[in-house]
Amino acid sequence: MNTIHRRLERTLAAFSGVKNAVLFSSCRNALYTLLLSLQLKPGDEVIIQSFICDSLTQAIRKAGGAVVFAEVEPSTLNLHPREIQRKITPQTKAVVFVHTYGNTSNINQVQSLCRKKNIILIEDIAHALGATYRGKPAGSFGDYAIYSFTKQMINVGGGALLSNKDLSLVRRLRDQPKAKANFLDYGKRLFASLYETRAFWLSKLMIDSVRSRQDLKLVNALSPHFTCSTLEAYLALRQLKSLSLLIRKRQRNYEYLARFVKTQQVVKKASSSYNYLSFLFPNSITRDRALQKNFLFLPPWPGAEVSSTLLFVPNNPFFSKKKLRLLVQSYNKVYKHPAAGTIHGK
Repeated sequence: MNTIHRRLERTLAAFSGVKNAVLFSSCRNALYTLLLSLQLKPGDEVIIQSFICDSLTQAIRKAGGAVVFAEVEPSTLNLHPREIQRKITPQTKAVVFVHTYGNTSNINQVQSLCRKKNIILIEDIAHALGATYRGKPAGSFGDYAIYSFTKQMINVGGGALLSNKDLSLVRRLRDQPKAKANFLDYGKRLFASLYETRAFWLSKLMIDSVRSRQDLKLVNALSPHFTCSTLEAYLALRQLKSLSLLIRKRQRNYEYLARFVKTQQVVKKASSSYNYLSFLFPNSITRDRALQKNFLFLPPWPGAEVSSTLLFVPNNPFFSKKKLRLLVQSYNKVYKHPAAGTIHGK
């Protein structure tokens, strides 16, 4: 492991308020390797929200776990303790708490429930590095946390596992596979992460083109290689320096949007990284009409109750006020939320 890898591991651990970090080729491979280290037995269950892409569920199944889906809370889009409680059985081994779009709401309650029930809590902070609850960093509430370098950054891949626990077994398991990366994987992840840049439009066109040809929910298999390249580590380390500034810009976008539309709620004492802007509708008919009103609107992954009433847009920190205003106007053309204000300066 070279100097850049060691520096990145230390920086990520400090950012997340934990002691240890191990770098991976992706967030999903980090979860898979962690679950291998936990030595799941046949029938061991892992609870995860149904509002999720397929990559994490594939990792759970490949590691020998049984996926148990729970619905998210419609206001925060995060798992709520009562939804987890309804799914707990004697076979429940772990809960994966996804900070949806970077939102830390409910994490303290889920932490308390998992401790009470002696269940392993794994945080997915792919969108939430830099977010906090009561000033405590996302990633420091669970027994473990997994992170991706392509959700809040521009990168060709990479991820990490974070914990206060000893990760030496995880590191050994990571280093066993010797497969090399598929060059095409780098291109796909790079185009997806361009959502975060001024090349937003190029990324959107590329993703739309791929989406028209195949179900993206089904193409998130584990990568055959598990190690983080020097390039991935270098790009991630460089961008961590500006992460806090970008979060403040995204927060500005979110706060403007929340004045006019029904959007994801961030509860008191929670902060978010505001990685995506969400638009909530009363029903699927209204939502589908809105989808035709603005090129930027995207439908979420299917499979959850909330999916039929939600659209989202990657929260680009370079969005102008004019761009945000157009999003709000597109929303209001089909649904004027009763609590929304009036847009000034149309």
